[in-house]
Amino acid sequence: MSLKYFHQTEMPLAAADSAPDIPQELIIDILLRLPTKSVGKCRCVSKPWRSLLSDPLFIKAHLSLHLHHPQKHILISISRSPPSSNLSVVTFTTTSGSSNNDGFLEKLTLLQNQLIFAQIVGSCNGLVLVLTFEGSDTPTMYLMNPTTRELVKFQHSPLVWDDADTSYGFGYDSSSDDYKIVMLSHDWLADKTEGYPAFVDVFSWRTGTWRRIGCFPYVPSSHSGVFLNGSTHWLALSKVDGLCVIIALDMSCEQFKQLPWPETDNTPRKRSRKLVVLGGCLGMVAVQSRHHMDVWMMKEYGVRESWTKFSVTIPKKASVWGPICLLGVDDVVLEMAGKNFVVHNLKERTMRDMVIAGIQDKFRRGVMGFCESLVSPTFYSQKWRAT
Repeated sequence: MSLKYFHQTEMPLAAADSAPDIPQELIIDILLRLPTKSVGKCRCVSKPWRSLLSDPLFIKAHLSLHLHHPQKHILISISRSPPSSNLSVVTFTTTSGSSNNDGFLEKLTLLQNQLIFAQIVGSCNGLVLVLTFEGSDTPTMYLMNPTTRELVKFQHSPLVWDDADTSYGFGYDSSSDDYKIVMLSHDWLADKTEGYPAFVDVFSWRTGTWRRIGCFPYVPSSHSGVFLNGSTHWLALSKVDGLCVIIALDMSCEQFKQLPWPETDNTPRKRSRKLVVLGGCLGMVAVQSRHHMDVWMMKEYGVRESWTKFSVTIPKKASVWGPICLLGVDDVVLEMAGKNFVVHNLKERTMRDMVIAGIQDKFRRGVMGFCESLVSPTFYSQKWRAT
């Protein structure tokens, strides 16, 4: 986003007095390039600074500069005994082989009540969608910014049956500047003559309302969708031939489209598949065994010929769950069953355990990468939360 959007913004006099020879445009440019948490500290300088750094245009410009930096933050849901969960943030600091820590864990003070179960289902522009089960079958939904420690609570769709299987998606509609939550609900107990109907419900963060936009013309998987390139993507089964397909919902026009499948088997099977976003590309993880997985990456969005594959084989003493994020060009962070994270170097085909300060619990129920941002979940919801 160009700095021209800020030409009417007045910087505080204190800043002008202390740096009279620095043009206002340069000061704003410097502020835009600061890390997210540093901008948060600058908001405490004065009321004018807080107003400027909280302006939606500044927040969007800051996001556009930092969005495509490598993700070095993940939100994890840790299960404990007796049944409860808490949310923590892991920040990766290095991928070197030195004795220093590769990252550190920080527990969030959000949702401090004893959660029976917390499920992380989506991430977009620094916001994370979390479902919590607090003693009832119907989950409570939260949209949070783990960096700014803000969150908003809202209700599950009233249009979905209690016993329906559900899959979720979360993304951004740039045409209306709106964040949307998507629910795919599917009733396996429905009459076969109805074709096992699946419905699509969308929650608009601007209006605070759920609405049903139609039927999902496929059988949805249990995995949550991933957001990329203006669309949310799911794995599903075709109702025509029963084969696996990749389906994308355009968050602006709310229309579905099918993306090309990579040059690999697409028949249903017991081994798991899931979609991921790695390094700004759509990826599909195909777990071949407890110790081996293939990861297909769509280097050019929507182009069948751009699918490329890399494989990961791990020692038989461990089980691989899947990739989380890329650190740099060649290092992939993997989530392992029963232990902390490992980093796999694609070029050298090496693997080592990561040392994360503060991690003690090994039973995780969810891991989601996110970028740090200033986007506030309370900004759009102020109007409908007040009614």
